[in-house]
Amino acid sequence: MEEYTELGLTKNEGKVYETLVESGKLSAGETSKHSGVSYSKIYDVLNSLTNKGLVDVIPEKTKKFVPSDPKVLIEYIEKREKVLEKAKEKARTMRRLYEEKEKNPVIIDLGKRGFYKIVKEMKETEKYSYNIKWTSETRPDWMGNSERLLKKGKDIRVLARYDKETEKNIEDWLKINKNIRKFPNEGIAFSVVDDKEVMIALIKANVTLLIKNAALAKIMKTFFLDSYKNAEKIQG
Repeated sequence: MEEYTELGLTKNEGKVYETLVESGKLSAGETSKHSGVSYSKIYDVLNSLTNKGLVDVIPEKTKKFVPSDPKVLIEYIEKREKVLEKAKEKARTMRRLYEEKEKNPVIIDLGKRGFYKIVKEMKETEKYSYNIKWTSETRPDWMGNSERLLKKGKDIRVLARYDKETEKNIEDWLKINKNIRKFPNEGIAFSVVDDKEVMIALIKANVTLLIKNAALAKIMKTFFLDSYKNAEKIQG
């Protein structure tokens, strides 16, 4: 019956249609008996096949059902093929767009919304995520994700601007992640993830870049770790 489900028919529709082709004119009860489809469902199945043009009704004293010429099934298959061909072409277009995006190592966006969009596009941490934070914003989704990754043993470290404006946020973050240290910051946010990509947000310019380049990621990782090693710890 797999070939029928591939055509968009249910298994019961496939059973009933095949039964009618083999047996010819049958009543609903006879169709139920020969196909193995329960009588409680047989009328729904027959009505569905009738609406699809695959079964005809013979208005005798006891209503009978006959299969349409299998050429109708062939036409049905051909329609499905056209739909699938359109779907395949759309998938090819999406694939081309995906490849073009992957080939472009730099994505740039503007404004706070653009910053959030790029952060969302970043790959999930597999090994490490090193970050320089400007406001240490306490978004629940970011905090929840960090907590989940830390529980999985991922290496997440932060260099944060620490002043009256950010103090409360950092206190909240320290409840989740103790790997936060003070860092002088005049206006950037930064992340390097898994030797794969680097995010840089220029706060005053209101622009965010996502750079997918392993060589740059490895260099920025080294710079971050040197700065982190010398940074002052924050007591949480």
